[in-house]
Amino acid sequence: MYALLASLIFVAAGEVAPPPPPAIPDAEVVRYLKPNELIEWNSAMRISAAGESRTRTGQSILKTSGAAVPDSKGPKIGGLTETPEQAKARAQKMIDEGNMQIQQALPVLTRLRTAAAARVAEKTKPVSFSVEVAPAAWNLAVAQSVVRIQKQARDLGYAKTHFIGSISLLGDGKLNRPEGLTADIRAAWSKVDDKSLAAIPAEGYSYVPGSEKGAPSLSKGLAAPTAPKQVAVVWAEFYAAPVAGARGLLFLRLADAHSMRLVASEVAFTELGSANVPVGTLQISLRDDRSFLPRLSEGGDWVLGFDRASDPIGSALLAHLSVTQSKVGVAAAPYVVIVAGGGPASSEGVRAKWRAITIPATVPAGSLAFQVTSIPTSGESVAVGQLTLKVLPPAATK
Repeated sequence: MYALLASLIFVAAGEVAPPPPPAIPDAEVVRYLKPNELIEWNSAMRISAAGESRTRTGQSILKTSGAAVPDSKGPKIGGLTETPEQAKARAQKMIDEGNMQIQQALPVLTRLRTAAAARVAEKTKPVSFSVEVAPAAWNLAVAQSVVRIQKQARDLGYAKTHFIGSISLLGDGKLNRPEGLTADIRAAWSKVDDKSLAAIPAEGYSYVPGSEKGAPSLSKGLAAPTAPKQVAVVWAEFYAAPVAGARGLLFLRLADAHSMRLVASEVAFTELGSANVPVGTLQISLRDDRSFLPRLSEGGDWVLGFDRASDPIGSALLAHLSVTQSKVGVAAAPYVVIVAGGGPASSEGVRAKWRAITIPATVPAGSLAFQVTSIPTSGESVAVGQLTLKVLPPAATK
């Protein structure tokens, strides 16, 4: 009744009612049904399958009943041979009965197919993730990032934290390990809490792969952790955003040294080593065309790495969004190798890889855009959506 009224309202307004959600295969329907609906579905499918079987049998008889049937080969009932006309009548009755069974089950199957399709459409509707980062002078950006990452380490229960160093990627596209950035992070950390940061090992930091059953180590002289949440590893990353001149993004990452999985990330919009406050607000946004991240979060414990072709800035932004906006994990071992050396980094547990490719000339000046794809270790790649980085102008003052 309500559906009829709604359709009449659309007609009266001169509008076309919205189309039904796209159909999905029957094999997928059962994944989206509630327990009571699944019982209905199975019962209706049995009735429909029985009707189809009976219809096929009747059609098979009908195909042979038109020809002359020898007495020795014709079907016999009570010792009498069935005439072609009788065979046709019997076949038609079977077809009619089969069709009735199919029609009996069809309303239930149609209703449940529609319900499942609607749930799929809801689960795969486009969603957006967006983070706005206020500008800050270098010293303030470092201090705030350190305080926040310290709090996350405490809240997660880590008793010991190793800060292994820093990397930067400036406008020349060359990877650096800036000692000044590392010194600034250590100084800010000690100013807030001089006891939680572990001493640098005598031989320095270097990723040491674990044994077949053991965890990796952060240095040859350090024992590997025996369980998660014992030892945290922290590092800093700075990326000069081409759209923002000398300005850029400072990331402070926190990973579990046992699982080598990224568990926290902080980002600041600042200028490397400068007392100047950048103009504008940095906006990071991901348009997820088919709710890929939410569905991945619901699909179990997923850990993703990064494809070699992925843009470094796009990868850095995806790592931050994955950790802060979803339950999707990010492999930390490749980062530790890049920052501290050593290796090779293990890919154990990585079930897919992110790839962010720059999209040229598709966004306004002062922005960067990336086409995001997920590449599973087995299976076809999945187009996720568009990742955008842009600087928003300051709000107009009244």
